[in-house]
Amino acid sequence: MAGSLQSLIAALDAATDFSMENLERMMAENLPSEQEICDAAAATLPYGRTPLKATPHYELIIGCWPRNGWCDAHDHGTAVGVVHSYSGAVEHFRYELNGANLDLVEHVTIAKGETARLEKEMIHALQNVSSDDPYIALHLYAPPTSNVRVFDLRNGTIYHVTDESAALIPNDERFIARKEEKVFTYRNLVKTKVEV
Repeated sequence: MAGSLQSLIAALDAATDFSMENLERMMAENLPSEQEICDAAAATLPYGRTPLKATPHYELIIGCWPRNGWCDAHDHGTAVGVVHSYSGAVEHFRYELNGANLDLVEHVTIAKGETARLEKEMIHALQNVSSDDPYIALHLYAPPTSNVRVFDLRNGTIYHVTDESAALIPNDERFIARKEEKVFTYRNLVKTKVEV
């Protein structure tokens, strides 16, 4: 079924169930066109965020990662999310915090036309290292993202960032709500496949 931003927002505004399954259903039934989303995307480095609407129940954003764009390892506070990809491809890295270790447990490529789930408490990062086209996706979160943590893989610091901050290691103290220094060690548990 063809949809639009207007029909998706109308469905979200009328909703009372913001479970992952219902978010996926509403997104699928009201999926905006590629042109509508790509025309509104902001292609800035390291990545662009175009807020569309935020209510106490949900948040709708267009994310855009141009070639060599990235966001650092982060979570989404208490939110769950559904992301639909409209352009390009992106490397998706998923991590798990296991005691004093932040483990990279999955590395996949997300391509145009794919829809991905962002489970509650998921820690992940995105990098566009292979697509000349910007990676553009529509992000739907419920509730809106808040109390986000950003993980510095180099020194094991966790930044609790303000709601205005992007998913990047903050270089401005105004975006740091709280900081936990040297609390984890990064480990890559993803084995590289060797061709024989």
